[in-house]
Amino acid sequence: MNTRLSLPVFLICLFILPFVVGQTPAPPTEAAAAWNTAIQALKESKWQQADQSFDLVLMFAPKYAPAHMGKLCVELKVPEEKLLGNIDPPVAIDDHRYFKAALECADPAYKRQIQGYADAINAKLKAMLANIPKDDRKAGERTTVTVNGVEYAFRWCPAGTFMMGEEKQQHRVGLSRGFWLLETQVTQGMWASVMGNNPSNFKGIKLPVEQVSWTDCQEYVKKLNDLKVAPAGFKFSLPTEAQWEYACRAGTTTAYSFGDTLTQQQANFGGNQTTEVGKYPANAWGLKDMHGNVWEWCQDWYGDYPSGAVTDPTGSPSGSDRVFRGGGWNDYAENCRSAFRFNLDPSRRHYTLGLRLSLVSQ
Repeated sequence: MNTRLSLPVFLICLFILPFVVGQTPAPPTEAAAAWNTAIQALKESKWQQADQSFDLVLMFAPKYAPAHMGKLCVELKVPEEKLLGNIDPPVAIDDHRYFKAALECADPAYKRQIQGYADAINAKLKAMLANIPKDDRKAGERTTVTVNGVEYAFRWCPAGTFMMGEEKQQHRVGLSRGFWLLETQVTQGMWASVMGNNPSNFKGIKLPVEQVSWTDCQEYVKKLNDLKVAPAGFKFSLPTEAQWEYACRAGTTTAYSFGDTLTQQQANFGGNQTTEVGKYPANAWGLKDMHGNVWEWCQDWYGDYPSGAVTDPTGSPSGSDRVFRGGGWNDYAENCRSAFRFNLDPSRRHYTLGLRLSLVSQ
Protein backbone atom coordinates (compact mmCIF):
# COMPACT_ATOMS: atom_id res chain seq x y z
CA MET A 1 0.00 0.00 0.00
CA ASN A 2 1.22 3.52 -0.77
CA THR A 3 1.70 5.47 2.48
CA ARG A 4 3.11 8.75 1.24
CA LEU A 5 1.94 11.77 3.16
CA SER A 6 -0.86 13.76 1.64
CA LEU A 7 -2.87 16.96 2.00
CA PRO A 8 -5.79 18.28 0.01
CA VAL A 9 -3.67 20.10 -2.51
CA PHE A 10 -5.06 23.59 -2.13
CA LEU A 11 -4.45 23.45 1.64
CA ILE A 12 -0.75 22.88 1.05
CA CYS A 13 -0.50 26.23 -0.62
CA LEU A 14 -2.76 27.98 1.85
CA PHE A 15 -0.75 26.75 4.80
CA ILE A 16 2.76 27.26 3.50
CA LEU A 17 2.51 30.62 1.77
CA PRO A 18 1.46 33.28 4.30
CA PHE A 19 4.64 35.22 3.58
CA VAL A 20 4.43 35.30 -0.22
CA VAL A 21 3.52 38.86 -1.20
CA GLY A 22 5.30 39.35 -4.51
CA GLN A 23 3.61 41.17 -7.36
CA THR A 24 2.04 38.96 -10.03
CA PRO A 25 -0.24 39.73 -12.97
CA ALA A 26 -3.99 39.47 -12.69
CA PRO A 27 -5.47 36.15 -13.77
CA PRO A 28 -6.79 35.79 -17.32
CA THR A 29 -10.53 35.97 -17.91
CA GLU A 30 -10.89 32.18 -17.89
CA ALA A 31 -9.59 31.97 -14.32
CA ALA A 32 -11.51 34.90 -12.80
CA ALA A 33 -14.79 33.05 -12.16
CA ALA A 34 -12.97 30.07 -10.69
CA TRP A 35 -10.91 32.34 -8.42
CA ASN A 36 -14.03 34.05 -7.05
CA THR A 37 -15.72 30.71 -6.51
CA ALA A 38 -12.68 29.41 -4.65
CA ILE A 39 -12.54 32.43 -2.34
CA GLN A 40 -16.22 32.12 -1.47
CA ALA A 41 -15.89 28.37 -0.89
CA LEU A 42 -12.90 28.96 1.38
CA LYS A 43 -14.82 31.52 3.43
CA GLU A 44 -17.58 28.94 3.91
CA SER A 45 -15.09 26.14 4.69
CA LYS A 46 -16.21 24.18 1.63
CA TRP A 47 -12.82 22.58 1.17
CA GLN A 48 -13.59 20.25 -1.72
CA GLN A 49 -15.22 22.98 -3.81
CA ALA A 50 -12.32 25.33 -3.08
CA ASP A 51 -9.80 22.67 -4.09
CA GLN A 52 -11.54 22.04 -7.41
CA SER A 53 -11.80 25.76 -8.17
CA PHE A 54 -8.13 26.38 -7.33
CA ASP A 55 -7.27 23.54 -9.73
CA LEU A 56 -8.87 25.56 -12.52
CA VAL A 57 -7.10 28.75 -11.45
CA LEU A 58 -3.74 27.01 -11.48
CA MET A 59 -4.49 25.57 -14.92
CA PHE A 60 -5.28 28.95 -16.45
CA ALA A 61 -2.97 31.15 -14.38
CA PRO A 62 -0.09 29.15 -12.86
CA LYS A 63 1.84 32.26 -11.80
CA TYR A 64 -1.13 33.93 -10.16
CA ALA A 65 -2.72 31.47 -7.76
CA PRO A 66 0.27 30.40 -5.58
CA ALA A 67 1.51 33.92 -4.93
CA HIS A 68 -1.86 35.11 -3.67
CA MET A 69 -3.14 32.20 -1.61
CA GLY A 70 -0.88 32.86 1.36
CA LYS A 71 -2.13 36.42 1.69
CA LEU A 72 -5.69 35.16 1.30
CA CYS A 73 -5.13 32.63 4.08
CA VAL A 74 -3.97 35.36 6.47
CA GLU A 75 -6.81 37.72 5.55
CA LEU A 76 -9.44 35.03 6.16
CA LYS A 77 -7.74 33.93 9.39
CA VAL A 78 -7.95 30.27 8.43
CA PRO A 79 -6.94 28.47 11.66
CA GLU A 80 -4.32 25.75 11.75
CA GLU A 81 -6.69 23.22 13.32
CA LYS A 82 -9.15 23.74 10.45
CA LEU A 83 -6.45 22.87 7.95
CA LEU A 84 -5.09 19.88 9.82
CA GLY A 85 -8.65 18.64 10.33
CA ASN A 86 -8.91 18.11 6.56
CA ILE A 87 -5.82 15.95 6.21
CA ASP A 88 -6.25 12.32 5.15
CA PRO A 89 -2.77 10.86 5.84
CA PRO A 90 -3.36 7.36 4.39
CA VAL A 91 -4.39 8.73 0.99
CA ALA A 92 -1.53 9.52 -1.38
CA ILE A 93 -1.72 12.46 -3.79
CA ASP A 94 0.56 12.15 -6.78
CA ASP A 95 2.17 15.56 -6.64
CA HIS A 96 2.04 18.72 -4.60
CA ARG A 97 1.57 20.96 -7.61
CA TYR A 98 0.67 24.10 -5.67
CA PHE A 99 3.77 23.79 -3.53
CA LYS A 100 5.96 23.26 -6.60
CA ALA A 101 4.43 26.23 -8.36
CA ALA A 102 4.89 28.36 -5.25
CA LEU A 103 8.62 27.66 -5.08
CA GLU A 104 8.96 28.49 -8.77
CA CYS A 105 7.33 31.89 -8.62
CA ALA A 106 8.16 33.03 -5.08
CA ASP A 107 10.88 35.58 -4.46
CA PRO A 108 14.13 33.70 -3.64
CA ALA A 109 14.27 35.48 -0.30
CA TYR A 110 11.11 33.65 0.79
CA LYS A 111 12.03 30.16 -0.39
CA ARG A 112 13.91 29.11 2.74
CA GLN A 113 11.08 30.32 4.96
CA ILE A 114 8.47 28.55 2.82
CA GLN A 115 10.43 25.29 2.91
CA GLY A 116 10.81 25.52 6.68
CA TYR A 117 7.09 26.01 7.09
CA ALA A 118 6.40 22.98 4.89
CA ASP A 119 8.85 20.85 6.91
CA ALA A 120 7.00 21.78 10.10
CA ILE A 121 3.72 20.61 8.59
CA ASN A 122 5.27 17.34 7.46
CA ALA A 123 6.53 16.72 10.99
CA LYS A 124 2.99 17.11 12.32
CA LEU A 125 1.71 14.75 9.64
CA LYS A 126 4.28 12.11 10.57
CA ALA A 127 3.13 12.33 14.18
CA MET A 128 -0.46 11.86 13.04
CA LEU A 129 0.54 8.86 10.93
CA ALA A 130 2.26 7.26 13.90
CA ASN A 131 -1.08 7.16 15.72
CA ILE A 132 -2.93 5.44 12.88
CA PRO A 133 -3.25 1.67 13.42
CA LYS A 134 -1.36 -0.27 10.78
CA ASP A 135 -3.39 -2.59 8.58
CA ASP A 136 -1.38 -5.62 7.49
CA ARG A 137 -4.14 -7.14 5.34
CA LYS A 138 -3.15 -7.83 1.76
CA ALA A 139 -5.27 -7.07 -1.29
CA GLY A 140 -7.46 -10.06 -2.04
CA GLU A 141 -7.17 -11.57 1.44
CA ARG A 142 -10.21 -13.79 2.08
CA THR A 143 -12.56 -14.00 5.03
CA THR A 144 -15.94 -15.66 5.53
CA VAL A 145 -19.10 -14.84 7.45
CA THR A 146 -21.85 -17.38 8.06
CA VAL A 147 -25.41 -16.07 7.96
CA ASN A 148 -28.28 -18.43 8.77
CA GLY A 149 -26.13 -21.37 7.75
CA VAL A 150 -25.03 -19.81 4.44
CA GLU A 151 -21.39 -18.87 3.88
CA TYR A 152 -20.49 -15.41 2.54
CA ALA A 153 -16.89 -15.08 1.28
CA PHE A 154 -15.35 -11.59 1.17
CA ARG A 155 -12.12 -10.22 -0.33
CA TRP A 156 -10.10 -7.37 1.16
CA CYS A 157 -9.74 -4.13 -0.82
CA PRO A 158 -7.02 -1.97 0.78
CA ALA A 159 -7.01 1.81 1.07
CA GLY A 160 -5.47 3.56 -1.92
CA THR A 161 -5.98 5.83 -4.92
CA PHE A 162 -7.01 5.25 -8.51
CA MET A 163 -8.23 7.06 -11.60
CA MET A 164 -12.02 6.69 -11.73
CA GLY A 165 -14.11 7.03 -14.88
CA GLU A 166 -13.05 7.33 -18.49
CA GLU A 167 -11.63 9.99 -20.81
CA LYS A 168 -12.82 13.52 -19.95
CA GLN A 169 -14.69 12.30 -16.87
CA GLN A 170 -11.61 10.67 -15.39
CA HIS A 171 -10.59 11.98 -11.97
CA ARG A 172 -8.39 10.85 -9.10
CA VAL A 173 -10.15 9.22 -6.15
CA GLY A 174 -8.65 8.37 -2.78
CA LEU A 175 -10.14 5.77 -0.45
CA SER A 176 -8.79 6.32 3.05
CA ARG A 177 -10.09 3.05 4.50
CA GLY A 178 -9.99 -0.49 3.23
CA PHE A 179 -13.16 -2.56 2.97
CA TRP A 180 -14.35 -6.10 2.31
CA LEU A 181 -16.30 -6.89 -0.85
CA LEU A 182 -18.33 -10.05 -1.44
CA GLU A 183 -16.37 -12.44 -3.63
CA THR A 184 -19.44 -13.10 -5.79
CA GLN A 185 -22.78 -11.50 -6.45
CA VAL A 186 -25.42 -12.21 -3.80
CA THR A 187 -26.98 -15.59 -4.59
CA GLN A 188 -30.60 -16.58 -4.36
CA GLY A 189 -29.65 -18.85 -1.47
CA MET A 190 -28.14 -15.93 0.45
CA TRP A 191 -31.14 -13.71 -0.22
CA ALA A 192 -33.80 -16.28 0.61
CA SER A 193 -32.16 -17.29 3.90
CA VAL A 194 -32.49 -13.70 5.17
CA MET A 195 -35.54 -12.30 3.35
CA GLY A 196 -37.68 -15.44 3.21
CA ASN A 197 -38.46 -14.99 -0.50
CA ASN A 198 -36.87 -15.35 -3.93
CA PRO A 199 -38.04 -12.77 -6.50
CA SER A 200 -35.67 -13.96 -9.25
CA ASN A 201 -36.80 -14.71 -12.79
CA PHE A 202 -34.13 -17.40 -13.32
CA LYS A 203 -34.32 -19.85 -10.41
CA GLY A 204 -31.34 -21.55 -8.81
CA ILE A 205 -29.83 -21.44 -5.33
CA LYS A 206 -26.36 -20.59 -6.74
CA LEU A 207 -27.61 -18.17 -9.37
CA PRO A 208 -27.41 -14.46 -8.56
CA VAL A 209 -30.57 -12.98 -7.11
CA GLU A 210 -32.21 -10.51 -9.52
CA GLN A 211 -35.40 -8.54 -9.84
CA VAL A 212 -34.50 -6.70 -6.62
CA SER A 213 -34.81 -2.93 -6.30
CA TRP A 214 -32.30 -0.68 -4.54
CA THR A 215 -34.95 -0.27 -1.81
CA ASP A 216 -35.22 -4.07 -1.48
CA CYS A 217 -31.44 -4.24 -1.12
CA GLN A 218 -31.51 -1.69 1.72
CA GLU A 219 -33.99 -3.88 3.59
CA TYR A 220 -31.75 -6.90 3.04
CA VAL A 221 -28.73 -4.97 4.36
CA LYS A 222 -30.71 -3.81 7.41
CA LYS A 223 -31.74 -7.37 8.26
CA LEU A 224 -28.15 -8.57 7.91
CA ASN A 225 -26.92 -5.87 10.28
CA ASP A 226 -29.71 -6.66 12.75
CA LEU A 227 -28.36 -10.23 12.93
CA LYS A 228 -25.06 -8.81 14.26
CA VAL A 229 -22.91 -11.34 12.41
CA ALA A 230 -20.54 -8.84 10.74
CA PRO A 231 -16.89 -8.89 11.91
CA ALA A 232 -16.11 -6.56 14.83
CA GLY A 233 -15.90 -2.94 13.71
CA PHE A 234 -17.65 -3.56 10.38
CA LYS A 235 -21.19 -3.42 9.02
CA PHE A 236 -22.91 -4.66 5.86
CA SER A 237 -23.62 -2.14 3.09
CA LEU A 238 -23.86 -1.73 -0.63
CA PRO A 239 -20.50 -0.51 -1.97
CA THR A 240 -20.22 3.10 -3.01
CA GLU A 241 -19.72 3.60 -6.73
CA ALA A 242 -16.06 4.52 -6.11
CA GLN A 243 -15.50 1.40 -4.00
CA TRP A 244 -17.11 -0.74 -6.68
CA GLU A 245 -14.92 0.55 -9.53
CA TYR A 246 -11.78 0.49 -7.37
CA ALA A 247 -12.42 -3.18 -6.52
CA CYS A 248 -13.37 -4.06 -10.09
CA ARG A 249 -10.15 -2.57 -11.44
CA ALA A 250 -8.04 -4.22 -8.73
CA GLY A 251 -5.06 -2.08 -9.66
CA THR A 252 -5.62 -2.11 -13.44
CA THR A 253 -6.08 0.89 -15.70
CA THR A 254 -7.48 -0.99 -18.71
CA ALA A 255 -11.09 -1.10 -19.90
CA TYR A 256 -11.68 -4.38 -18.07
CA SER A 257 -9.86 -6.02 -15.17
CA PHE A 258 -8.56 -8.60 -17.70
CA GLY A 259 -7.26 -6.04 -20.21
CA ASP A 260 -8.72 -3.91 -22.98
CA THR A 261 -10.92 -6.71 -24.33
CA LEU A 262 -13.42 -9.09 -22.75
CA THR A 263 -14.29 -12.58 -23.99
CA GLN A 264 -17.15 -14.93 -23.19
CA GLN A 265 -14.62 -17.20 -21.52
CA GLN A 266 -14.02 -14.44 -18.96
CA ALA A 267 -17.56 -13.23 -18.22
CA ASN A 268 -21.25 -13.94 -18.83
CA PHE A 269 -22.43 -11.36 -21.37
CA GLY A 270 -24.27 -11.53 -24.66
CA GLY A 271 -26.04 -14.67 -23.47
CA ASN A 272 -29.49 -16.00 -22.66
CA GLN A 273 -29.66 -15.94 -18.85
CA THR A 274 -27.67 -15.74 -15.62
CA THR A 275 -25.07 -18.37 -14.72
CA GLU A 276 -24.01 -19.69 -11.32
CA VAL A 277 -21.83 -17.20 -9.47
CA GLY A 278 -18.09 -17.83 -9.45
CA LYS A 279 -18.06 -19.77 -12.72
CA TYR A 280 -15.75 -17.30 -14.48
CA PRO A 281 -12.15 -16.25 -13.62
CA ALA A 282 -11.55 -13.85 -10.74
CA ASN A 283 -9.77 -10.51 -11.02
CA ALA A 284 -6.42 -9.83 -9.33
CA TRP A 285 -8.10 -9.42 -5.92
CA GLY A 286 -10.11 -12.64 -6.13
CA LEU A 287 -13.44 -11.01 -7.02
CA LYS A 288 -15.63 -12.88 -9.50
CA ASP A 289 -18.31 -11.75 -11.97
CA MET A 290 -17.41 -8.07 -11.67
CA HIS A 291 -18.08 -8.01 -15.42
CA GLY A 292 -21.45 -9.34 -16.56
CA ASN A 293 -23.97 -11.86 -15.18
CA VAL A 294 -26.11 -9.24 -13.38
CA TRP A 295 -25.75 -5.51 -12.89
CA GLU A 296 -25.01 -4.54 -9.27
CA TRP A 297 -26.66 -1.75 -7.30
CA CYS A 298 -24.35 0.78 -5.62
CA GLN A 299 -25.13 2.96 -2.63
CA ASP A 300 -24.85 6.32 -4.44
CA TRP A 301 -27.32 8.65 -6.02
CA TYR A 302 -26.51 9.05 -9.71
CA GLY A 303 -25.01 12.42 -10.68
CA ASP A 304 -22.11 14.16 -12.43
CA TYR A 305 -18.60 13.30 -11.35
CA PRO A 306 -16.54 15.96 -9.52
CA SER A 307 -14.12 17.94 -11.67
CA GLY A 308 -11.09 17.37 -9.44
CA ALA A 309 -9.52 14.90 -7.04
CA VAL A 310 -11.72 13.66 -4.18
CA THR A 311 -11.40 11.46 -1.11
CA ASP A 312 -14.02 8.90 -0.05
CA PRO A 313 -16.75 10.15 -2.43
CA THR A 314 -20.32 9.03 -1.80
CA GLY A 315 -21.88 10.33 -5.00
CA SER A 316 -24.37 13.09 -5.58
CA PRO A 317 -26.01 14.44 -2.37
CA SER A 318 -29.46 13.90 -3.88
CA GLY A 319 -31.14 12.67 -7.03
CA SER A 320 -33.90 10.61 -8.56
CA ASP A 321 -31.89 7.53 -9.63
CA ARG A 322 -29.37 5.23 -7.99
CA VAL A 323 -26.22 3.91 -9.68
CA PHE A 324 -25.62 0.34 -10.78
CA ARG A 325 -22.49 -1.17 -12.31
CA GLY A 326 -20.93 -4.15 -14.05
CA GLY A 327 -23.13 -5.12 -17.01
CA GLY A 328 -25.49 -8.05 -17.36
CA TRP A 329 -25.92 -11.44 -19.02
CA ASN A 330 -27.65 -9.94 -22.09
CA ASP A 331 -25.35 -6.91 -22.58
CA TYR A 332 -22.62 -6.09 -25.06
CA ALA A 333 -19.06 -6.28 -23.75
CA GLU A 334 -18.67 -2.49 -23.81
CA ASN A 335 -21.43 -2.16 -21.19
CA CYS A 336 -19.37 -4.38 -18.87
CA ARG A 337 -16.35 -2.03 -18.72
CA SER A 338 -14.88 -1.25 -15.30
CA ALA A 339 -15.86 2.43 -15.64
CA PHE A 340 -19.27 2.02 -17.29
CA ARG A 341 -22.16 3.32 -15.17
CA PHE A 342 -25.94 3.21 -15.42
CA ASN A 343 -28.83 4.50 -13.31
CA LEU A 344 -32.42 3.65 -12.43
CA ASP A 345 -35.21 4.65 -10.08
CA PRO A 346 -34.42 2.94 -6.74
CA SER A 347 -37.86 1.32 -6.63
CA ARG A 348 -37.46 -0.41 -10.00
CA ARG A 349 -36.73 -4.13 -10.42
CA HIS A 350 -35.34 -5.98 -13.43
CA TYR A 351 -34.17 -9.51 -14.23
CA THR A 352 -30.70 -8.23 -15.15
CA LEU A 353 -30.19 -6.36 -11.88
CA GLY A 354 -28.82 -7.75 -8.60
CA LEU A 355 -26.27 -6.76 -5.95
CA ARG A 356 -22.97 -7.41 -4.21
CA LEU A 357 -22.35 -6.66 -0.53
CA SER A 358 -19.54 -4.80 1.16
CA LEU A 359 -18.35 -4.77 4.76
CA VAL A 360 -17.30 -1.24 5.72
CA SER A 361 -15.80 0.07 8.95
CA GLN A 362 -18.21 1.68 11.38
